[in-house]
Amino acid sequence: MTATFTLGRIAGVRIGVHWSVLIIVGIITLGLAQSRLPRTYPGHNPTLYWAAGLAAAVIFFASLLAHELAHAVLARRNGVPVDDIVLWLLGGMARLRSEASSPAAELRIAGVGPLVSLLLSGMGLLHE
Repeated sequence: MTATFTLGRIAGVRIGVHWSVLIIVGIITLGLAQSRLPRTYPGHNPTLYWAAGLAAAVIFFASLLAHELAHAVLARRNGVPVDDIVLWLLGGMARLRSEASSPAAELRIAGVGPLVSLLLSGMGLLHE
């Protein structure tokens, strides 16, 4: 999967986005703005629903980016070169150039992404 455009670099890792992300951003935004938010919080200006829907889509992809960035940063700390991160239709992918030097390093690299996702979801639960 190759990036359609590059957002920049975070922690020295190039962040790319595939065009298919626009489809999911559109689906999330549309679904929230036209259905879920008006039913759950009726009586607000439609512009507010659209802004909130778009914000939710951006936060969703920011969480995917955090997940993949955790893999990439820990891989680099374990001596594994990282080409880039590409966000796409079904999530994201940190592209590593080689495998980790040990099973323990591989486990750490593989496990840190879900750990970050778990921590982010926990933060969301605290705000409910």
